[in-house]
This record gives sequence, C-alpha cells and structure tokens, in this order.
Amino acid sequence: MDTSYRLNNELEFNTDDMQSLQDAFCKANDMYVICVGKSHGQITSFSGSQAEEEFCDLKFSSEMKREIMDSFIDGTADNIVERFGTEEYLMYRGVAIRGAAGAFLGVWLCFGVDKNRIPEDKTIPENLKLTTLDAFDKSILLIETLTKYYFAEKIKTQTLKQQLLEEKDTEHEIKYKLKKNEIMTDILRLMESENSFSKISEDILREAGNYIGCTNTALLQISENDIDVDMILEWTSKDEEALISKFQQIPLMDLPFMNGKPYTISSDATLPEAFEIFFIKYGIKAAIFLPITVNDSTAMYLCFMNRGAERKWSVDDLRFANDIKRILHTLLVKKITTNSLASSYNALEVILQNAGYGIVVADLAQKQTLYTNDTFNHMFENEIDRLAIQEIIFDEKYTLPELSGYSANGSGKWFDISFNSIKWVDGRNVRMITFYDITDLRLYQKKVEKQAQEDILTGLYNRQTCEKDISLEFVVAKKLNREFAVLMIDLDDFASVNEGLGYSVGDDLLEYVAHSINDISYIKGKCYRVGGDEFAIIVDHDNIANLELIIKRIMNLFNNPWILNGQEYYCTMSMGCVKAPADINDATEILTRLNIALHGAKNKGKNRCEYYNEQSQEVMTAKVKMEQALRKAVEDDCKEYEVYFQPIMEFINGVPNCCGAEALVRWNSPEYGLVVPDRFIGQAEQLRLILAIGEHVMREAAKACKYWNDFGHPEYKVNINFSVVQLTQSDILDKIKSVIEETSIDPNNLTFEVTESMAINDMEWMTRILSAIRDLGCRVALDDFGTGYSSLNHIRSMPIDTIKIDKAFVSDMDSDNFSEAFIKTISELADSLDVDVCVEGVEIDKQVDMIGKFSVNLAQGYYFDKPLTREEFEKKYL
Repeated sequence: MDTSYRLNNELEFNTDDMQSLQDAFCKANDMYVICVGKSHGQITSFSGSQAEEEFCDLKFSSEMKREIMDSFIDGTADNIVERFGTEEYLMYRGVAIRGAAGAFLGVWLCFGVDKNRIPEDKTIPENLKLTTLDAFDKSILLIETLTKYYFAEKIKTQTLKQQLLEEKDTEHEIKYKLKKNEIMTDILRLMESENSFSKISEDILREAGNYIGCTNTALLQISENDIDVDMILEWTSKDEEALISKFQQIPLMDLPFMNGKPYTISSDATLPEAFEIFFIKYGIKAAIFLPITVNDSTAMYLCFMNRGAERKWSVDDLRFANDIKRILHTLLVKKITTNSLASSYNALEVILQNAGYGIVVADLAQKQTLYTNDTFNHMFENEIDRLAIQEIIFDEKYTLPELSGYSANGSGKWFDISFNSIKWVDGRNVRMITFYDITDLRLYQKKVEKQAQEDILTGLYNRQTCEKDISLEFVVAKKLNREFAVLMIDLDDFASVNEGLGYSVGDDLLEYVAHSINDISYIKGKCYRVGGDEFAIIVDHDNIANLELIIKRIMNLFNNPWILNGQEYYCTMSMGCVKAPADINDATEILTRLNIALHGAKNKGKNRCEYYNEQSQEVMTAKVKMEQALRKAVEDDCKEYEVYFQPIMEFINGVPNCCGAEALVRWNSPEYGLVVPDRFIGQAEQLRLILAIGEHVMREAAKACKYWNDFGHPEYKVNINFSVVQLTQSDILDKIKSVIEETSIDPNNLTFEVTESMAINDMEWMTRILSAIRDLGCRVALDDFGTGYSSLNHIRSMPIDTIKIDKAFVSDMDSDNFSEAFIKTISELADSLDVDVCVEGVEIDKQVDMIGKFSVNLAQGYYFDKPLTREEFEKKYL
C-alpha cells in the first residue's frame, strides 16, 4: 500500500509516520490533533474513540477549522494561531507546517479540554482526554518545535534527492553535448577541405546520419527546368535501404514537400493524403525535409529519413538537422562565390551607417579608432563631450556589457552605452561601443513615473493605488476589529456631456467633481479616479462614524448645478456603498460587492446611493450559478474551452505576412452559449480554475503550432496568455517543460504573454520567473503596454522579446498626439534594445498607414482577421 504523501512539489513524507507521531502525541499530552494540507485536505485520521471523535466534531466546527487555516500567510513568521469558542473550557489552536521560504503547506489543528474550567452542570463523554491551559500551551510549543525540525529534515532530504536527479540529468546532457561537439567539429573540419562540394557533402551526410540515427540522409537537387528532381547524394545505414536509384528524374509534382517549405514529420503525425501516398510508396516512416536556398530560390533539399522503424523527432534532432542545413548552405555559397575583405567592409559600412544609434569600433591595443558612423559624430559634436567620451572608448576597465545613464555634461544629453568584443573584418580583436541617445526618454520617464500613481486629468490617485489602499485598510480594520466603508460613484449619462458639450467640457466636469469630493471633510486624500467617470472613496475606520454625513455631503454636491463653459449644467450620480470587514473574507470581494451595489443604484433609477445588502444576492446567485458551470466544464477535461487563433502579422518590406497567432480561449457552454473571456476569466482566476484552463490552452496551442511548424511553416509562433495565478504556481516551469516534451515543439516558437500591470506589481519576482521561462528557450511578450504607466526603465531590465502596445493607443493615434508620441517613443526604444513591437487592435487603413511610420514590425487586429477556430486558421494560413 502506498502511504507516501506530497504536500507540494518539494516535500514528500510517509503518512504512516505522521499518523504514528500524532497518535503518540495525543496520548502523551491528553489533547486531540489532526493534520490538514493546504491543498489536499485532511492527511491524518482522528486519534481516539468514536465517542471522542463525535464530541470533537461537534465542538470544533469546520468553519473554525477553515478560519484557522486562512489565518496563515506564505512567508510570515507566525506559526501559531489561537481561536476562542463560545465555551471557555474548550481550547483551539493551529500550528503551521511550512516549507522552503516559509511557504504555508498545511496545519496541525489542535483541540483541548481544560478540566479546571468545565462547568459543574456540563456532561462530557467518559474517557475524554482532559488537560489544563498551561499544559495545553506547552504542548502547542512542543508541536511547533517538532514540526520545524521534522519538516526541515524532510525538505533537506528531498532537496538532496532533487540535486542527485539534476546531477544525473546534467551528466547525460554533458555527454550528449560532447558527442554533438565532436561530430560538429569533424564536420566543420571537412568544410576547410579543398575537395569538391560533392565529396565534402557526402562525408557530412555520413557523419550526420550516424549521429542522428536515421536510415537515410540525402541531397535532392531541382533541375534547371524546375520540372524534375534528382537525388545527387545519399548515405544509408544499410545498402539495401538505398533510394538513390529510384530518385532520378522524379517529377517535382510527385514530391509534396518540394515547395520551398521545411517539414518535420514524425511517425505519429496525421499525414495529408499526398504525403501519405509518398511515404507508403517509398517505405518512409518519418522524415525531416529542409530546403537549401541560393539567391532567394530553393536549389536543394536536405533529407533525413527513417525507413522500416518508426521515429519521433525531438527538438534536438531538428536543431541538429538545421545546423547541418546551414553548414551545407554555407559550403554551397562558398563554392559559388568568394567574398573579399574589401566587400565585407563595404557591406558592413552600409549596415552601420544606417543604424539608428552611434557606433564606434576601436583597437585598444593600438589606441586606434577604426570606424565611427555618422550618428555617433552627430551625437558628440560638442568638443567637451567628445574628449570625455574618448576616455571611455579606450578605458579597458569598462568590461561590463553596458553603462546605463551616462550624462554628457557639455550638451546635457543622456546615453546608454554598451560594450562588445568582436572580430574586425581583417581578423583582429577589437571593441565595438554602441551609444543610445535616451535624453527624450529620461524626460518622458519622469512624467510617466509620476503617472504610476496619479490620474493625469484630475490629479487624484488612480485605481491601482485605490486597490492597494483598500487592501491595507482591510488588514488594519480586521486586526482592530473595526469597520470601514468604500463608496463607488458613477456619473449618470456622462456620455451626453461629451457628445453635447464636447470632450474638453467633459474633462472640466470631471476635474470639478474630483476636487469637490476630495475637499469634503473626512475624505481628503482618500478619493480616487478609478475609471472614465467613476470615483471611489475610502472612509477609514477612524471616520466610519461620519459615513452618513459624508454620503449626504456628496449627494448635496450634485443637487446644485455645475458651471461648465459659462453655463449651468445639472449632473446626477449613482453611488454604491460596502461596509467591511463584516462577512467579507478578502479585499478583492469589496470591489465585487461595490460593483453590485452600484449597478443596483443604476437599476433603481440612478441619482441615489445603494448599500450592498441581501437583495443584491440575486446577482451573487447568478454568479454562483456560472461558477458551478465553470467547475463542471473543468471537471469534464476542459472540453468546453475552445482555443481560437487570431493571426499576428509581420511587416516585411511594408507587406503584412502571417507569422503565427495569439491563442484565445472561448467557453462553448451548453447553458450560456459561446462565452468570451471577459465574462468568465475573472471568476476562473478567483476560483483558481484558471490553472486547469490555462494548461489546457497551452497544450492545445502548442499542438497546433507544432503541426504548423512541421507542415511548411517553421517560422510560425503561437502567443499564449498567462494569468498571474498561473505564474505564481511553483510548478509552472514543470508544466511548460511537460508541454514542450509532449509536443516536441521548438520552445522558441512559444511566446508567453504577461500584462504590464502584472509585471510592475512585483518586478523582482517577475524578472526571475520570466528569465527562467526564457532559459527554457521560450519567448516572452509584455502585453497591454501603456495601460499601467510603468517606468520605462522596466523595459530595459525585464527579460522580454516583444512589447505589445495596447489597442487604446492605436485607436486614438490619429486624434491624440500623446498616443502617437507614445508609440513612436516605445518603438524607438524597443528598436535600440532589439525587442519586437506589436500593436494591437488595428482595424482601419489609416492605422496601418500611421504605424508604418514607426519601427513597428508586428500587428494584429480585425483589420487583418478576427480570432478563428483552428480549422479556419489552417484553411486560410497554412
């Protein structure tokens, strides 16, 4: 019988040991204890008779057990929680079980009966364990001590096991790399030979075939008339497997892969009809077909084939095959043309002169400047700056990759400087220094950083700050056992102000409202603009007694006209109110109830204040009903959650070409129909169902992309959105690895998107987890950029490959100078950092024309295509 139990990915223990420890402890200390895991429920059984268990269940309610568990927080030092019941002689405690870094894994729920306080008229079961308060507390301290040492040893043992496994994996990987390096060294040595292309290629095919373990490697050449194909070279593991005699003057149309695209086809792949006929005809079970191009046209095909035995190609197989293709391509080009030193320098000069940043190439040994481009010369026209920068160029102490925030005193400009050691065209070792002018960005950054907490128009704090302050007030009020309140105000029919009087007048009204509310007594500094025409007010625990007065004064403001553009204008508002803590478990629930109360005020005719109350439960009932449907859909293997794909376009010479897609989930519910993410993702995150849904989307998206890669589009990538709930899971990297191994997809074709607001909440943690994802070979995109007003410096410090600019800036680009300047600034910064830029929400010709002016290479939106089912996407783009 398997009695092992895993509290999390790091900690595994024997339940029999835990049970024995508990039984002995309860008997020796005259108390009752059970062990409950954070995620997996009760671990140990009750230690005692049936009568004792029934008494404990009656007196120690499940609600109190849950309250004790919820009191523990990851990373804190609190290991003991005390709770009180309605009867003084009963004692309740919780002792935390913690893992690495203080992670809360579970709890010992402890229950005792104080024999000195049992009322005379109270009847208790016979043989019930009795103790005293002093003895009970000492026992609790002993449990805490034993737990610390017991689990510390378990974690240590588990860590050692993991290290041993990792060392074995590392040893295997080193052997694999050594073998590959030996093969590649031999192959590269062949390239230095003066033998013919045919002789060298023949040797390369032999070495490659032996290494990759296939039955046939071959080179196919297309005839000059583009009608026939000949196999010009072949290596086989067995002579009887040879195909070269059969592959002479084969009609091009009979070879379905000869279309300029690469194909990676494993034995378990579902083959299109043409491929199935071809594979059966030549007895092929698996194959890799890679085109070799010369002067932008396909000249040859490199083939790796398995005949007889089945084969599933790995990512390493595909990488090795592509390495061989590049070597053969280089060899072919080398035999066709010879590049001189002069032509290399001329080509390099053309490239560097057109770079948008300053370039200097210097020989440190000779103290000689070999090259400067025009951009550098313009950057440092000031003589003082030019002399100062010479010291940096030739100072060998600058060995770091970059020097950030260099201030040029003469001109007042700011620069980021990067240093690289390279080989110059004549073979000598030189230093290349790159200068990025960040002066405009430094000025812009100060403005943006100020906006991280403040609303630009009104000067009030924004939604992000409001949510943080609510969470802080919730914790304080709960500890003090006090109440506080949050108000949400929405201006009634505000759109009519903008439409009737103009947006500038509408902005004036918002400013007047904001300042008038903020100036009310007891509010100052606690008013926030949380939406277009929405304001929130926190009435803290010190001022809760004045809540009714505050509400009355706010409503009085709207009983009088506002003076707009010299005219009186009456504007009403709807208000929702929530008191907390009450029965609220966490701060996020406050905002949910606020929205319900506010909608209640709207539905009852507006111009009023509504408290969240029992009648609001109808909305909650509907929410619970949807939650149940969400849970059921997850339990059914997520079959109802369908993955749609919206094409992402790459601009090549101004022409948009599909380069992949963003995976978007849709809930095809029997009860609600096709539900878009906005209606269920928030609830799925709160219920943590997003973990199963997200893993389902990741797996299906990877499967689809692997199919596209294998059948002609190795460049296609798929973007997958990550929820913050997913990223905070300790096993998220294992799940990504599992999907990569299961699908054999090239990790570089997986791009994981995180939102800007998610990133700036904990930059250190986000940088660490995203770096780990990139270490797996995957790419990272920063989504919704611009909506969170994060510091531009974060872009440089975060490990990202793509910045996705939010559609709000694209839609306003033709009418809002700020939006246009924002896109221009970010695209230039991304270009200097070698980061892609993708604009979202492109819908009209004018937007396409405008983004064409910037360094933007990716775009998506309804202008190109809507989100499509996999079948629809493959029909249009494969």
